[in-house]
Amino acid sequence: MKHDHLSTLLTLKQCRVINAIMRKGSEQNASLALNLSQSSVSRALAQAEQTLQVSIFSRGWSGAELTADGEVVLATCTSILNAIADLERSLQDMAHSALTLKNHLEWRHLMVLEAVCRLGSASVAAEALGITQPAVSKTLKEVENMVRQPLFERMRHGLLPLSAAKQLAALFLRTLPIAQSLQQTLQSQPNELSGRLSVGMLSFSCQDIVPIAFASIFKQHPRIRLQAMQGPYHMLANALVQGEIDCFLGLLRTGPIHPDLIEIPLLHAQYALIARADHPIHHKATSLKDLTDERWIVARHGTPIREYFETLFHSIDNKPPIQAIEMLTFASSEELVIHSDAIALLFYDDWNITQLNPRLKQVPIKQPKPDCTIGITLHRDHQSPIIENFIAELKGTIKAKLA
Repeated sequence: MKHDHLSTLLTLKQCRVINAIMRKGSEQNASLALNLSQSSVSRALAQAEQTLQVSIFSRGWSGAELTADGEVVLATCTSILNAIADLERSLQDMAHSALTLKNHLEWRHLMVLEAVCRLGSASVAAEALGITQPAVSKTLKEVENMVRQPLFERMRHGLLPLSAAKQLAALFLRTLPIAQSLQQTLQSQPNELSGRLSVGMLSFSCQDIVPIAFASIFKQHPRIRLQAMQGPYHMLANALVQGEIDCFLGLLRTGPIHPDLIEIPLLHAQYALIARADHPIHHKATSLKDLTDERWIVARHGTPIREYFETLFHSIDNKPPIQAIEMLTFASSEELVIHSDAIALLFYDDWNITQLNPRLKQVPIKQPKPDCTIGITLHRDHQSPIIENFIAELKGTIKAKLA
């Protein structure tokens, strides 16, 4: 194999870089792990993407995230790097100091070593590879320094490969086809939706419909990488503007906080006062004023639920109760209500309120303007067939649920 044939492969350095970015979450952290400059890591990744003509990573919520093609590339890199690591552990038993194969081995080292093993001569190998004999000798010396032991025994009529050389040659013959098949594997991927769908969810929102929509997408489009994460509004809005997520769901505000964001209503809901089913408040309370001394479970400040909570008490010229427990998830709030004397202000769509946990009960007090809307927030310039598919699945899930 000539040197120029290796130009169509990922280099082993590029494999190490891709693996490190995946493990560490960013190019900066990968550069620290590999003891390389960040520019070197960035350049290696860019060259790998140019060689393969695919995007390997995209910017995500938690840093660099693999694309669908990146998953295929990583699988190849991991297979090759694991084989090198296994051989290094095997050879370590015969060395007196730490080996450096995992950090410095490249295809040219393996190619030269395999040719010398097969042909039994550095000069013949040099001729076969189209390089000079000094280049072969220099390469062999580099590998000897990595494995901390001799590779060949010099004989009268050539070079006799020792155990380490034979194992390295076998490694080359085993891993080269894996590297060579990567381009074909990428090109043979099915022509279907692929990429990332990263969905943010505001507290208390859409925990029941997003998993159903995800399951349907996963069944139809297995090459889409699905992600869901929860966070407060400003964090999710900023992540959406920065392209770290593709959309987020929850109670709609009076309008998005950024001019590039748009909102699509999906589902009507209502605020509801919820207490334990056997709570005495169900019998003694006739108005909001009867609730002023109760303990409350509410969402955090800055959320529509908290704003509505404060509006309730301002409507009766009362300050909102100070003693309140802030919860982040719908399930934890309901569970806390069941096991306490607290009252929760939550919101439910028409289906969920009829399916309320039997250990819970809605407090029968009329609330002013309880209507609210659950919807999805998008970036107006970052639409895609994947997001369109997700919205269609959400609408289908909601329709089936309400039916």
